[in-house]
Amino acid sequence: MSDFDGESPLDEKPSEFLASIGITGGEHDGQAIVPEGDHYKCWCSCGEWLVEAPTEEEGLHLARLHTGSVPA
Repeated sequence: MSDFDGESPLDEKPSEFLASIGITGGEHDGQAIVPEGDHYKCWCSCGEWLVEAPTEEEGLHLARLHTGSVPA
């Protein structure tokens, strides 16, 4: 059994999650990789990152680079 009694963002409904990241302002709290025709549109809740990627995997990689969770 876990000692963690807090709420996880993963337990939220998508609309609740989006509302919560919208309040933070300027943070890298959420990234989206969304199919759009023959490419993926990628953006971050910080409002300073919007790119297109040829594949979902590339979009996820670019998001990780943007947030600094992987080295450049």
